Amino acid sequence: MDITQRIALALRSVVCHPDHNEAKIREFFSPDYQQIVDGQTLDFTGFVEHMARLKHLTHAIDVTVVAIAGQNNNVLTHHRVAVSKKDGTQAHIDVFAHFTLENGLITRCEELTRLVQGIAQDRSLGSVR
Repeated sequence: MDITQRIALALRSVVCHPDHNEAKIREFFSPDYQQIVDGQTLDFTGFVEHMARLKHLTHAIDVTVVAIAGQNNNVLTHHRVAVSKKDGTQAHIDVFAHFTLENGLITRCEELTRLVQGIAQDRSLGSVR
């Protein structure tokens, strides 16, 4: 599996899966993981908390990869995220991300997000805890 396939699988397995599963996160993300989303920084523990909160707020998250490219240990994606929240509302978010991998694990992600549809507070879905 090449690095672009690894990132696509991580998005499907961790983000799109309806249940929070820290063991599954550890299959894809390094304990040294750092994520920067729209200027907000999360370490591995913060990312696990973020994913738990997302699963608490939502009943479905769907990711569509628009474009993906990989070189060396870097993968760049443009993906769209459709979120169905438990309160009955929906959000659609465009994401531009730069992932860095080491030994098959994601060590860093730098993301810029753009809320396409949703309420103002949905702008923080990329880093909510």
